[in-house]
Amino acid sequence: MPQKFRLDCSGLLRFKIAQIENPKLEAEWISCADYLDNLPTFSDISHLSISLQGRILRLNSYLSATRPSSGPWCARGILAASSQGCTGLSLSLIDSWLSKHWSSVQEARARVVTRSYLQRLKSGILQSREISPGILDCSDISALMIPSIIRHRNWLRKRKDWVVLSGGDHLSNGYWVWHFDVSGIGTVLQKKMKRNRLTELYDEIGIHLNHPRVEVIDGHLYSAR
Repeated sequence: MPQKFRLDCSGLLRFKIAQIENPKLEAEWISCADYLDNLPTFSDISHLSISLQGRILRLNSYLSATRPSSGPWCARGILAASSQGCTGLSLSLIDSWLSKHWSSVQEARARVVTRSYLQRLKSGILQSREISPGILDCSDISALMIPSIIRHRNWLRKRKDWVVLSGGDHLSNGYWVWHFDVSGIGTVLQKKMKRNRLTELYDEIGIHLNHPRVEVIDGHLYSAR
């Protein structure tokens, strides 16, 4: 019977750890969340060899690092790939990390996906996304990227609580609402909202998505009154 694993880097890592004991294990994937609240703990891997425990705990430290993209390219690529929905590449890199061997081709792919990841982080921390104090509009960004964006923002600026509006993931599209506490740990509050429900939510918290009304006079824009 398939086991349930989350579609984020913590879930992918847990799946690969479970496969060590049962190579035929099948996964039933469920929607992502904040990967930091689900990374394997020491008690989860105490049955493994000392060397494997060390590899997994070291990977955990890179995945949870304050500074984005810390560590070797293989470790960087695991988070970068999983955060952009490249599940196959992320699983392949986890295998390589656990076996302590990755090819030059894999490292090249890890570099490419990490560069893309860093560009998405830059997009996610634009000041214009803070549409009201403590509220971010990331509705054009996949839910998989949101935890990394918040922690990157907190690393660059002052830590605080955030309410974040994001896109969904492969298993639950639409719009999601998150809350991140001051330590940067996120909780998904709502999923699969339609755009009109998103607008209602903005209105509830006093934010209006519509731009100021304008009218065209002689080819120029003027505020409509």
